[in-house]
Amino acid sequence: MELIHAMNDLAAAIGMRPVEPEESGGFTLLFDGEHEVAFVPDGSATFFHAVVGEAADLDREALLSLLEASLLGADTDGAAFGIHKALGEVVLWKRYGEFSGKEDLETAIHAFLGQVLEWKRRLAEGRFALPTADTPFPSAFGERFLQV
Repeated sequence: MELIHAMNDLAAAIGMRPVEPEESGGFTLLFDGEHEVAFVPDGSATFFHAVVGEAADLDREALLSLLEASLLGADTDGAAFGIHKALGEVVLWKRYGEFSGKEDLETAIHAFLGQVLEWKRRLAEGRFALPTADTPFPSAFGERFLQV
């Protein structure tokens, strides 16, 4: 299912206004007034990406820790980090295949937002170490969809 159709089906289900695609065909949503996520279609794939911190706040050890955490998506649920050099931002991104419908898209958004929240917190605290195996990973927003 095309990204914009899946998103607008989801929007209708949660009482959100329809999403208008940007010129690129993608769109950006602001969750809880502070978590901006961009959704960018690329052929049959979609990229989700969000700023999770400031690159200037990171020393060499912190950068190496981020690389370690994103190695094969080990501590990022399959997402990876990048540095937007011109803006000086740490970006978390993940590539998704096609969505089968609004439920599939909602699950992907919840999982990605959970990672965004976790990494924003970890970067703000200066805590880059990998959690232990018994550390519970936070749910993005409980059982229902986050307010947009």
